[in-house]
Amino acid sequence: MRMRRLLFILLSLAGASFAQAPAKAPVPAPLVAEVPGNLPTGDRWLQHFREDLLPYWNLPDAWGTPRGDFPTFRAIDGKAIDWAHPPQEVADAPGWIRQEFGRDYVRMKSRQTYFYGVAYHLTGDPEMLALARDGVDWIRTHALDPATGSAVTYWEKGIPHPAVLARTSQDLAYAGVGLAMYYYLTRDEAVLKDLLRLKHHIFSRYWNPQWQALRWVVTPDADHDERRQELVSQLDQINAYLLLLAPVLPPKERRPWVEDLQRLAHVIERDYYDPGHHLFWGTLHDPAQKKLGSRHTDFGHTAKACWMLERTGRLLHDDGLVTFATEAGKAVLAQAYLPDSGTWGSRLRPDGTVDPGKEWWIYAELDQLAGTLALRDPAQAAPLPRTAEFWFRRMVDHEHHEVWGGAGGPPDFEPWEGLKIHQWKSGYHSAEHALVGYLVAQALHGQPAVLYFAPKDAKADVRPYVFEGRILRRASLPLPGFPGRRKLEVAFTGLE
Repeated sequence: MRMRRLLFILLSLAGASFAQAPAKAPVPAPLVAEVPGNLPTGDRWLQHFREDLLPYWNLPDAWGTPRGDFPTFRAIDGKAIDWAHPPQEVADAPGWIRQEFGRDYVRMKSRQTYFYGVAYHLTGDPEMLALARDGVDWIRTHALDPATGSAVTYWEKGIPHPAVLARTSQDLAYAGVGLAMYYYLTRDEAVLKDLLRLKHHIFSRYWNPQWQALRWVVTPDADHDERRQELVSQLDQINAYLLLLAPVLPPKERRPWVEDLQRLAHVIERDYYDPGHHLFWGTLHDPAQKKLGSRHTDFGHTAKACWMLERTGRLLHDDGLVTFATEAGKAVLAQAYLPDSGTWGSRLRPDGTVDPGKEWWIYAELDQLAGTLALRDPAQAAPLPRTAEFWFRRMVDHEHHEVWGGAGGPPDFEPWEGLKIHQWKSGYHSAEHALVGYLVAQALHGQPAVLYFAPKDAKADVRPYVFEGRILRRASLPLPGFPGRRKLEVAFTGLE
């Protein structure tokens, strides 16, 4: 039975599921009567990306020296940090950030590469694609090990750390997120070879047959990290590269990606979900951590898990997974929404009350989940006008651009005016938030969504990110700086 189902999935992925629609596919009627009338438009999300986010990243101090060696830390104003005379936000940084000063993280270079990919995807600006290419080239040249398939986690004083099998499966996943976005846009075969090698390393060395899940690390250490069972070890493989690329891979590469998507999705559903709290546990190895307020047990990881499982279920035609993720998603959205302020909370406290503070990535994941579920159930869009208004007004640094790392609780919700870019925060979440916001808004308003790609073959199969859609029209245009490639402008409709 399982093999028949897998065969059906593979045949679907190879055939009609991703076939291009006729050039004159009809535009669906607007859903104005079913979604909030003040839901932000796609144009508002494009404005947010162009005016609020992009200026922080489109300046020389962000590009690195050489270009593509993107810095892990920059100042609030976007300038490179003079470590001999650091700005106040560096001196005031909390200990968990300060302890990382002097380290240069591959995951942050990869996330910034992803940002430039989204910038091209939304604007068609070839300079943004060139910056993404620079990031990809730097990672492939300096961070990837062709002998093992692994990726460096960070450098300190020019020395790569840690040892190969002491690197976390989460860091390895995020080393690939920028490469995955670039391949999705360009279908660059050389980049795919490195991604395949990285994925093979993760699944061949980190898979634990006893757990039927991925490890955190392989090498035993004094902290027994090899025993750690982490939600993000599974989830971030889906999030960083598996889901985005599975439907666009060459047919011969598709089967193992589909199989791994399926097994990781069911690991997460089977082992990590707690129906009593409508949350996914962040860790399993320590029974004391299976409680509210524990590491990674929050609305962000739960929303991301629901979003990834719902999207995976749709891709694999797994109705049971779709139903589970949809119902779990609605439950976490209902818990997280704070109607008095029209905002999202961040987690359940140990006493079961909602923490009303904001964390940028948690807020983004909740918006993305709500928007995605609204494509089938427009009632899920009800919070989005108010949550988006808060994001645009309070989470954006209106002086120096990008978004703050978070905000305090009511009544003032004061932004955290500390470092906006550090060893865990880059442009990844804010860019994905804007991209998904744009796609969902266009769909719910009954308007086509226009995205840009850069394949060699202008007839290449393309999709609107992690969604499905019908191609309304496509145009092949010159792409300066990329010999042999064309800028492919595609309008999608019928997003689901």
